Amino acid sequence: MRTLSSLLLAVITALVSAGCASTSGSASNTSTAMATADTAKPQTLFSARLQPASGVVTSVLADGRVKVAFPGITAFSHDGARISEEQQRQLLAVAETLKGMRYQTLTVVGHTDSSGALAYNHKLSQQRAEQVTRFLVQQGLSAQQLSAEGRGPAEPIADNSSAAGRAANRRVELELLF
Repeated sequence: MRTLSSLLLAVITALVSAGCASTSGSASNTSTAMATADTAKPQTLFSARLQPASGVVTSVLADGRVKVAFPGITAFSHDGARISEEQQRQLLAVAETLKGMRYQTLTVVGHTDSSGALAYNHKLSQQRAEQVTRFLVQQGLSAQQLSAEGRGPAEPIADNSSAAGRAANRRVELELLF
């Protein structure tokens, strides 16, 4: 069924972009487009709705979960769990996109750079994930669908030997299961 919905969406998109379908903007065309969007995979719909948010990148993981990353920003200060204003704006965009969408779980995954003791970094990454979870609940997401997980410095996305790399590694990522 998913394949059929994806195929239908791809065909309609190709027809519209090629000019083979009417784009007069009539109510019936709008209704058809909305019906097609409603039958799209939730992962695809979420990613499409979130796309205008600057600095937010989504990808689909092997198990079908959607990973939401925020590259290019400093999400947290060194040794801190306070969410930066830029990260708050991006999280707000995610929360607004998720309102009204059905999803099973959202896991907030916290990360640190490699400086400092490993045990401390695991604790700090958990604090970062919990802080973001609280922020998302304050934005109206269901606490029952959210969880926080700290992974410490185990999954760096940049080289920890530079200040810029360490800043990039101090981050959170979201993993959504639809």
